[in-house]
Amino acid sequence: MFESFEFERKGISERAADYIKQFIVEGKYKVNQKLPGEREMAANLKVSRNTVREAYKILEAYGYITIKHGTGIFVASEEYQISKMASFFFVSTDQLKDLFAIRKILENSAVEWAIEHASPSQVNELAGIVEEAKGETKNKNDHHNLAELDQKFHLALAHLSGNTVLIHVMHNLIDLLQESRLQSMKIPSRPVKSVDEHVKIVGAVQARKVDQAQHYMAEHLESVERSITESLQEDFGTEG
Repeated sequence: MFESFEFERKGISERAADYIKQFIVEGKYKVNQKLPGEREMAANLKVSRNTVREAYKILEAYGYITIKHGTGIFVASEEYQISKMASFFFVSTDQLKDLFAIRKILENSAVEWAIEHASPSQVNELAGIVEEAKGETKNKNDHHNLAELDQKFHLALAHLSGNTVLIHVMHNLIDLLQESRLQSMKIPSRPVKSVDEHVKIVGAVQARKVDQAQHYMAEHLESVERSITESLQEDFGTEG
């Protein structure tokens, strides 16, 4: 089933895990499909059973597979993968930085394409989300509602881009950042600041000014990332 290939001694389990993961990503192993057992996979990859056992543990830790003792090893659903990945991404400030770097690239394109493709009524709907959030900051200041409205704003902007791939990636990325978004809304002054930054972005989109919209989006994401990072450092007692 597999092509023969050579492993270097260093990191052999990680390399085996990467190889199996690639088959999952490419869809050669489908969601809920049972994977070969350790002995069969070891023979396919021409490695030891111990190597395959460790590779499966790596893939389970990252949410690509689920190991059901007495039943077998199965490809995990995309939802399960996202939930597992989220627990890794939220803890590390370095990985958080990487996630925001990807957001900056995606949302930079999102505002440009939204300006190109969105109708005035669609942009007004985006503005309506911001107005609702503004009211929330003045009234109850409910962290959960504010976090949901923040998510709604960014996903709505992605949908206005008209790019189906960007929309799909943004949905997954937003899920990964769900916990950090809620935590950011608990930071004093962060909700009001985010809403004010959203107002600037919407204004630029309404004026059809691409450079200005991208500038405001970059400022917003950098501001949010900085707030979350500083909050994490305070929580874990780390230094800048």
